[in-house]
Parts: sequence; structure tokens; C-alpha cells
Amino acid sequence: MKKRLLILGMIFTMAVSSAGCGSSSSDNAGKTDQTKQTANVQDSQKDESSDSKSDNDKKDEKYKSADEITMDDLMSHDETPAEDFEFNDGRDDIIIDKYVGKDPIVVIPDEIDGKKVVGFESAFTLNNNIVAVKIGNNVQEVEKSAFSGCKKLKYVVMGDSVKTIGGRMFAQTNLQELVLNDGVQKIGQDDSNNVFAPPSSNSGMDLKIPESVTELHVAEFNLIGKSGSYAEQYANEHADAGVTFTAE
Repeated sequence: MKKRLLILGMIFTMAVSSAGCGSSSSDNAGKTDQTKQTANVQDSQKDESSDSKSDNDKKDEKYKSADEITMDDLMSHDETPAEDFEFNDGRDDIIIDKYVGKDPIVVIPDEIDGKKVVGFESAFTLNNNIVAVKIGNNVQEVEKSAFSGCKKLKYVVMGDSVKTIGGRMFAQTNLQELVLNDGVQKIGQDDSNNVFAPPSSNSGMDLKIPESVTELHVAEFNLIGKSGSYAEQYANEHADAGVTFTAE
């Protein structure tokens, strides 16, 4: 009888021990799953945080100050993206209505969505942010007062197709260098109110005149060109308007 009771006791003890081991294994599995879930959530939050930081970096992108920007920066700059402009895309070509970007360097693209960019009217007038502008190669006319009131503007490069440049272009700017394209024909207007002149802060600045130019209405520039050119003739005839000439 005692032997029988001893055997039953041993069986009971083994059953209890086995149940305990099973419970421990189950608990560990639960803890492992929970740990994996927590890790996944943390990784997800980390990824979202990284994406958010990337977006914020783009929004808070720091550009060079006006004092730091050079002509080389302008010439090596990428085209300005379409979203930085307001324009009517219901035409066969595009005329930019307004520049809404934050980059102080603007390179007007030749095309937007396969359509030629042919003008920009008063897109930059009174813009106190832009420092340098390169005009696209499909623009043929730069209208008068196009950059008037752009107080920080220092550099402008004309596109390859520009034929006519209006007057009062750089009133109240900080223009320091203007590059004209070969092929430009007319600069300024035959109107004392729309003369083509540098800002008063840089009166007498150099302006290289291509041989293609056949009509000038300028003041307060030192024209640079070939000896015997139309530019030299114009300077001699308009010395009273502050026009001088230097042979290249």
C-alpha cells in the first residue's frame, strides 16, 4: 500500500513539474513576441522621424547670403524648378507671371513641361530676395522695368535669343555685372523716362556691347567694345549722359 502511494506521489510531482515548464515556455514566447512588436514600433517611429527630419531640412534649406553669391554661382546653378513660378499653362508657350521661390539664384528654364518659356513680364519686380538671374534661351524680349526694385540683385545674364531689352531695368537694384548675349540688337528705349542705366550706386559700371547691337539708348555706362564700333560712336555722341567708351 505504501509502495503504491509512493508511486502515485511521484507521478503527481512529475505532472506538476511538466505543467510548470510548459507555462514558462509559453510566457517566454509571449515576452519574445512583445519584444519584437516593441522593436518594430520603435523602428517605425524612427523611420517616420527620419522622413520628417528630411522634409524639415528641405523646408529650412539655407541659401547663401547676397554677399556670398558670385557670378560663378549663377553660371553653375541648376535650372529653377517649375513649382517656383506662377504661370498660365493653357497656352502653347509659357510666360512666367511671378517668381515664388526662396532661392536667391534664379535660372529661368528654356522649357516647362515641354513648352517654351518665352517671357517673364514683371515676375521679379520689387522682389527683395533675388540676387542673381540667368534668363532662358527662348526669351526674345526683356521688358522695361523687369527687375526694378529688386534691391539685392547683383548679377544678370541674358539668354541666347534676347533681341530687345527695355529701359529702366535696374532702378533701385544693386546691379554689379550684366552679361549681354551675342545677337542682342536693341538696348533701352528712345524715351528719357525709359533710358537703360545702371543703379545710381554703380554709376559708370562697365557694359560690354556685342557687335550685333544696332540701337542704344543708355546712360551712365562705360561701354566696352571694338574700336570704331557703333558702341564707340554712341559714347562719343552721348558723353553728356555719362556714357564713356573703352576699347577691348
